Amino acid sequence: MHPPAQIFEKIVSKPRLDSYKGYWKVDADKAIGLYIWNGEICAEVSKLLCYFEISLRNSIHRELSLNTTRQVSSSAHWWDTLSPSLKPTTRQRVADVRSAVPHMVLSPDEIVSRLSFGFWPNILSWLAKQRTGLMPKILPAHPLSVPGATPNWWQAPARQRALDEIFELKEVRNRIAHHEPLWKFSDVFDTSPQQPTPPSLVCPASNDEATTLQRFARLLQVYDQAVSSLSPDLHAYIRASSWRARLDFLLSPRGLERYKNGLHVVEPAAITPEELGGQFATLVQQNRPVRLLDVNGGGIFIPA
Repeated sequence: MHPPAQIFEKIVSKPRLDSYKGYWKVDADKAIGLYIWNGEICAEVSKLLCYFEISLRNSIHRELSLNTTRQVSSSAHWWDTLSPSLKPTTRQRVADVRSAVPHMVLSPDEIVSRLSFGFWPNILSWLAKQRTGLMPKILPAHPLSVPGATPNWWQAPARQRALDEIFELKEVRNRIAHHEPLWKFSDVFDTSPQQPTPPSLVCPASNDEATTLQRFARLLQVYDQAVSSLSPDLHAYIRASSWRARLDFLLSPRGLERYKNGLHVVEPAAITPEELGGQFATLVQQNRPVRLLDVNGGGIFIPA
């Protein structure tokens, strides 16, 4: 099982664990399992976001470099060329990167690698309004980028809705970085209506197990759309990856139950591969990993 509740509370703090007990309506042991479940999800979602971040920043950097050098270079200091029109905070981010290593003259690629994820959605938002024609090149497979599409990037409401989803992913990354519970979703609003029309509710906050799993499903839909917009090939690779399959399991009712009930913890006793074959159906039904051991070594069988 997990560490005893009293010990675990000292590790993560009682208020933090109490938030799990209150939301999920569970006792301390189940709350610990859900805390570990949240950590596993954060680890897998972080992998997804890393691919998205790298792909997004490289696409923006490439297209802005080509645009500001008249197609001469795919890696240029476009932030210097565009400096007069960029926001002060954007210019400061680049200046901070340079000042952190005053003894070096950083190449464009080196600067790009040192800028945080938060920099890129903000640049994308600026681009969408100031250099709209680059959006189909940066997100070539996005529905708004299809030639002749209606709506498209030149229509403000559709553009804002697309950007809102990118910023949702940025917010998820921030929550993971600050060790916040990823399962606690807030309201999502459509901010595309023009003032004085107020934003409309797209998706309400989660408030129980069912709505939490629904919101996770929506989050993955938003992610899939964003990555596919950048590169359908990358999206296909991610969808076929073992770690995406692991995340899909974690976000299933069966995956959640495994952690909530402490069944993710492997018992010390081991069985042989032959015994695994005979007990396979039972072990799958029990939804618990088991330790394997034979003359060649050991391992763990994890039922899906």
